[in-house]
Amino acid sequence: MSSQHLPGLREERRTVLDFCGTLSEQQWAAPSAAAGWSVAEVVIHMTNTARALLTPTAAAVASTRDLERLNELLVDRKRSHTTRYVLPEFDIWSERGARSLRLLTTPGLAPLRVPVGELGWYRLDLVPAMLLFDWHTHLRHDIAPALDLAPPPTDPQRMHSVLTWLTTLLEHSHREALSWLDAPVALTLTGPGGGTWRIEVRGGRLRVRPGIAAGASAHIAALALEFPQWSTRRLPWRAGAVAITGDTELGARVLDSITLV
Repeated sequence: MSSQHLPGLREERRTVLDFCGTLSEQQWAAPSAAAGWSVAEVVIHMTNTARALLTPTAAAVASTRDLERLNELLVDRKRSHTTRYVLPEFDIWSERGARSLRLLTTPGLAPLRVPVGELGWYRLDLVPAMLLFDWHTHLRHDIAPALDLAPPPTDPQRMHSVLTWLTTLLEHSHREALSWLDAPVALTLTGPGGGTWRIEVRGGRLRVRPGIAAGASAHIAALALEFPQWSTRRLPWRAGAVAITGDTELGARVLDSITLV
């Protein structure tokens, strides 16, 4: 059996193809909400995430110390391509990527860990959730709103994968940013795929794990659908439906420290 996140990845692939298949040349060339990128360039980036699974780009992703800069360089290489090739390339490489992940996330390989630039090491069976987060977030928060179009619907299965990736990323990538944390904080996300996670430092290491809010010094309550926005700084958390109870100063400091990429 392969990763539990693969069915959601395939569903999101179909959503991207359906949504982008209706775009005009003008819409493809329009600026997206991702700074410096057109709509077409965002989809080029989404294609690159799948292409990296099957090409030498994988070595660059593994070894880079600046993933954002690498993403820019990879998009630069394709900027001269006419927009009519953008979606067909996503179609081809996303299918190839999904097929490769079906093999790479079988039980014998799933527990193996691979580096993702400066973000840390992750189990192979989490890679489909990483891609799903990337496609899901770019489509709904960088493409649809920039074109003044309604974002496509999602579902609990896909949101579970998105939140699993983001909370794991938080644990692995924020060990220094949250090293000061001296009391547990609970994060409850309501809505599709939601749940409660405890954020705390144990034995000198940051832990972000599913748990309960009881006993936490601060309790952050927010919407699951908004978490990908404010955790990646697309939306200030204070502008979202976020509430803090208990030690509000502690909760706010944690929120101010979160920047996921």
